[in-house]
Amino acid sequence: IFRYKRRLFMTCVGIAGCTALLLTGLGLQNSINDIIDVQYGELVDYNVVISEKDGAAESERAEAAALMDDKDVLPVSVRATEESMIAQGADGTEAMTTIVAPADSLAFEDLWTFRTREGHEAVPLTNDGAVVTEKLASKLGLAVGGTLTFAEQDDLGNATAKTFEVPVAGIIENYIGDYAFMTPATFERVFGKEPTNLTVYAQATNDEGQRQALSDALRATGAVDTVAYNDEIIASYKQMLRSVNMVVVVLVVAAAALAFIVLYNLTNINITERAREIATLKVLGFTPHEVNAYIFREIVLLTILGAVVGLGLGVVLEGFVVVTAEVDQVMFGRTIHWPSYVIAFALTMVFTAIVMLVMRPKLAKIDMVESLKSNE
Repeated sequence: IFRYKRRLFMTCVGIAGCTALLLTGLGLQNSINDIIDVQYGELVDYNVVISEKDGAAESERAEAAALMDDKDVLPVSVRATEESMIAQGADGTEAMTTIVAPADSLAFEDLWTFRTREGHEAVPLTNDGAVVTEKLASKLGLAVGGTLTFAEQDDLGNATAKTFEVPVAGIIENYIGDYAFMTPATFERVFGKEPTNLTVYAQATNDEGQRQALSDALRATGAVDTVAYNDEIIASYKQMLRSVNMVVVVLVVAAAALAFIVLYNLTNINITERAREIATLKVLGFTPHEVNAYIFREIVLLTILGAVVGLGLGVVLEGFVVVTAEVDQVMFGRTIHWPSYVIAFALTMVFTAIVMLVMRPKLAKIDMVESLKSNE
């Protein structure tokens, strides 16, 4: 292997690139999957958000409350105050942020899991300050113990000079939306007004007919503005995932082409340059299987070495692609799941096996007479 150091380097680089491409594609698929599987499978337990009108009559509001308080329809529901404001970072960065102040913080924990992404440590919602989502903290350069500044918006959506400050008490894992959570006491202390609690987070039945009946009944009261189910959001991200699957296919094809071109050419050169050596082995009585193993063992070892390097390179490349491809209000998953490493490595070895099968006839055609030729 180390007799031909240039060939060793070229093979490792080519195979590392192949494996890195494979891991990038599979990791990107993991990242999009996490939005659906983690956000709506582990973090969020509510499946409907109901928004009431600000100027609704008391009779209309009471009628809507009667529907939402029915435990047969909405087994779990928590009222909250929602405000949209512009969050500002120390360097002038701005982000449209939804402020959520649940009326019952403990009950809200049954609908939204507050935890860190790394280590999954629970993050409590206390009166010490606001709990912000990870991407918002990243965009604004926030850290626990720092200060988050909110600015009101004018009619054009631009930040006004009127600002509010709140300490950052925690940073939680979240993939969709920029949120800042705070208790009613913190909300009142920061903004100087009482929470309105016009938004309801709830768990509703999965029956489509009952959902539609609930939506129609709530809107008929005149007090409800919107009834939004998570299904629509999940469907849109599944559509995105289908697009990513096509990207993965393209990357796999590109990786296969890269591996085949690199290994085919280097193996071809290797066999051609060592034709006399291989012919001599045949003269000495090596069987075809032993001759093939003599050459291909080197290719396999170089491929394994290149693939291991490629896995490390793929982690870096996938991290860059994920951060670059993210859109506003969405954070892709940051974890490459272990099956992706196994699949990337296995596919690299499969591509190598295909090249070796293609090159077997070339080895078989080397004639033992080649061993009698003198060196140039």
